[in-house]
Amino acid sequence: MQSNKKRTFASRYLPALAALPLAVAAGSVSAESLEQRVQRLEAALAESTAQASSNTSFKFGGYIKLDAMASQYSGGERALAAVGDDFLVPSVIPIGGESGDANFDMQATYSRIWFKTATQTDAGTISTHVEMDFGVNQIGDERLSNSAVSRIRHAFVSWQYDKDSSFLAGQTWGTFFNVASLPETLDFVGPVATVFERQAQLRWTHGMGNGSSLMVAVENPSTGLYGGTSGAAGGGDFDNNSLPDVVVRYNGKSGDLSYSVATVLREIAYKENFTNNLAQPIEGDESEIGYGVSFSGKWQLGQDDLKFQLNAGNLGRYLGLQSFRDGYIESNGDIDLLDTVGGFIAYRHFWAPKWRSSFVLSASEADQPSNAPAGTPSAYRSAHANLLYSPVKALTLGAELIHGEKHIEGSINGDDSGELDRLQFSVKYVF
Repeated sequence: MQSNKKRTFASRYLPALAALPLAVAAGSVSAESLEQRVQRLEAALAESTAQASSNTSFKFGGYIKLDAMASQYSGGERALAAVGDDFLVPSVIPIGGESGDANFDMQATYSRIWFKTATQTDAGTISTHVEMDFGVNQIGDERLSNSAVSRIRHAFVSWQYDKDSSFLAGQTWGTFFNVASLPETLDFVGPVATVFERQAQLRWTHGMGNGSSLMVAVENPSTGLYGGTSGAAGGGDFDNNSLPDVVVRYNGKSGDLSYSVATVLREIAYKENFTNNLAQPIEGDESEIGYGVSFSGKWQLGQDDLKFQLNAGNLGRYLGLQSFRDGYIESNGDIDLLDTVGGFIAYRHFWAPKWRSSFVLSASEADQPSNAPAGTPSAYRSAHANLLYSPVKALTLGAELIHGEKHIEGSINGDDSGELDRLQFSVKYVF
């Protein structure tokens, strides 16, 4: 429709515009009539532009965040420039070494920007969302530039085709993850046993009244397994799935309690040639169906709130930044799925209108087999306590104490666990 408007505008006004220089040169148009004609052309152009954009709204925003952290590991020195220096990644906590010195780091790479549109059409409202930050993909070093490449966080289109139903296509938070249950921490992710993933998906959402809704989604799959050529303790990642992850989630509300119940069915698959621990060549091409369930929510307690998650199943990468794998490649090439469980509870208290704190406890465990190699992770623990101050709503200054633990099967140099203690300061401004 807009292209027709453009053709109509061109056919009506461009000939007159082109004729202006000739008319002025010939003296057939007075200065007054020339001014009037230009005004009419400007008004027509403004009207055409307004009609083309009147149905679309645009929004731009994001935040700037500075993090300053002092970290100390009990089981060895940190890996140089490891991702665990920026936020709590439980799987990279070292074990079996001497306690390292405290390390101080500052970074602003988790600042972010987003751009949104919403267009009213005869078929309903069509919205888009693109968001990026600069975490993880660093291309500079701390000597000079501290440069980082922008990375996509969200990129999706949502079609609200009636008042109760919508369809989403693109990359955003996984449907299995109830983002509203994530506690307010200065750490980028937070508790070690939270569900946390963004991925490409197709999602249908249907409102059911009284604040409840049903979500059904198919999402991008991925598999992580101990064993194969990567070794049982280290594990490997595979991209051999023939089926997407399927997620069904119900969001409900009862009084001051908002909650979600979600389930995911996953194909756990791999294809690899390797030599097993009996020195036998194996041509592996196997798949199994795994599952996961999650119960999460937020209970409003006046101004304070209580947030929680309880997650169980063959969760693999869904739980705690893939702190456990999906299962094992056995010596005959079969897949033995790994059962995991984890969750957290978080209480946020407002000391005053501008002062608040969150206290978070979290734990996760895996039912590792008796023959799991030494060094295979068996459990994680974490605790967060912070104090946040917001002189205005958009600006937050805060400090947070973080304690994280990693436990393993067997021991490394006589140690079966490692700890991280961190003091983090942050400044965040939302625009």
